[in-house]
Amino acid sequence: MFEFFNHRYSLAATGIPFVSQEFSSRSNAEQAMYDFIGRHNLSIHEVWDDKHYKTYLCGDGIKFYINRVY
Repeated sequence: MFEFFNHRYSLAATGIPFVSQEFSSRSNAEQAMYDFIGRHNLSIHEVWDDKHYKTYLCGDGIKFYINRVY
């Protein structure tokens, strides 16, 4: 028999004051990141995708991280 787990995703950032948060889906974490980026007039220049871990690089050394917690 299979067990299904609800994964959680964390959103964190370096290079800018940001309070880390957890979400029930990757899409919710991405939406929160894009909302923050829009409010602060930032733009994403590059994305590093390592399956469960994504790093979004903005200008001025600012990085956002969305990681699967469990």
